[in-house]
Amino acid sequence: MHIAIVEDLKSDQDNLTHLIREYFSAMRETVELSVYGSGEDFLKEFRRGFCSAVFLDIMLGEGMTGVDTARKIREMDEQIPLIFTTSETGFALDSYGVHALDYLVKPVKAEALAWCMKSLQKAVATPVCITVRCLDKNSDASNRVLPIRNLIYVESFRNGTILHTISGELRCTQTYAEIVRLLPKTGRFWEYGRGATVNFSFVESIGDTGEIRLSSKNSETLFCSRRKLKDTQAAFTDYQFAVLRNEGVG
Repeated sequence: MHIAIVEDLKSDQDNLTHLIREYFSAMRETVELSVYGSGEDFLKEFRRGFCSAVFLDIMLGEGMTGVDTARKIREMDEQIPLIFTTSETGFALDSYGVHALDYLVKPVKAEALAWCMKSLQKAVATPVCITVRCLDKNSDASNRVLPIRNLIYVESFRNGTILHTISGELRCTQTYAEIVRLLPKTGRFWEYGRGATVNFSFVESIGDTGEIRLSSKNSETLFCSRRKLKDTQAAFTDYQFAVLRNEGVG
């Protein structure tokens, strides 16, 4: 799991990183931590799939507040868990609009963090399968369980969605947005264009002119929108590094 911490005070940074590392050590699990002193610094690097969760100081120092930072995060990622830390509980009401997972009062204590981490781990648990409602040749709809590892890419189609899988196409009655919400937020799936999401585990390369080349077994090329190209290339690089680190993406 990769966790980002946005705290302006060194003492708060040190306390939170220590408690998180101690928690994962006790669970015999590994964690990657990235620490930022301001919302601006964090947002320079953040993109969908960059990390698993964000611990965010509501107050921060000069510049953007934690709530302002959270609103910017939500513009890019509606699902990533946000955990606010604060020494002033009265500011919690300001943050309700960004749907925070939890609020921790400073100085954060080990027991409070443990309860928060249990909720976080449930929130980011990766599903193995999704249930989709598919149309057959007679346009009759029925539920079908689809292993996520078999899903190559998703594209919107009229009032529904086409799922491209290793076994062929599935036409679903669910909207594109409904299908995307079912997918794990781990960095494996990426929206490379409007109404189009690809599974990076099937991607061989992404060209500078937008060609997304799928693995040789699929022998297909998708095309990334120009507006999303740089972010898509960066997200793919992050995914590849995560796989090499054996972080268990997806």
